[in-house]
Amino acid sequence: MNGEFNGYCSHYYNLTEQLAQQQEHLSNLLDNALPYTGQTTLSELDAIIKCHRKIHRAKARVDDTLVELEKTERTILMIMQYFGIPPCTALAGEVIEQLLFEIWADETDTVHTKKIKDLAPPVRNKCYTPERTDGATPCYCRMAPYTIQGGQA
Repeated sequence: MNGEFNGYCSHYYNLTEQLAQQQEHLSNLLDNALPYTGQTTLSELDAIIKCHRKIHRAKARVDDTLVELEKTERTILMIMQYFGIPPCTALAGEVIEQLLFEIWADETDTVHTKKIKDLAPPVRNKCYTPERTDGATPCYCRMAPYTIQGGQA
């Protein structure tokens, strides 16, 4: 079950993962940025402009994620303070059907997360077609099996 507090904490966990990926992408773009070194052809300048615009979009995504992360962190800290949860108390949470994690706030009101383990994906969404000897192809997808004539799913 994903209640309100688990929802905030799961969102925070996902945002920290997303932010790390976005920051790595931005770093790669900056490392490989095309510099202006006196180019005089418009096509070369267009390539530089395109590269720098891509960097600005990546930086804007990082900034937006940081704002959302800080907002979510404030909400989590308010809930922890409301219940009197002491610093460094690890709380267990779940990103539904994905992973288990711990979340805690330290003495300086910084929220931290740590992945505990991955969860296996649910089997109910898998489709499979077992071999049949009569040439027909049965199809199973969250419902009673049926047969598709002609042997193709």
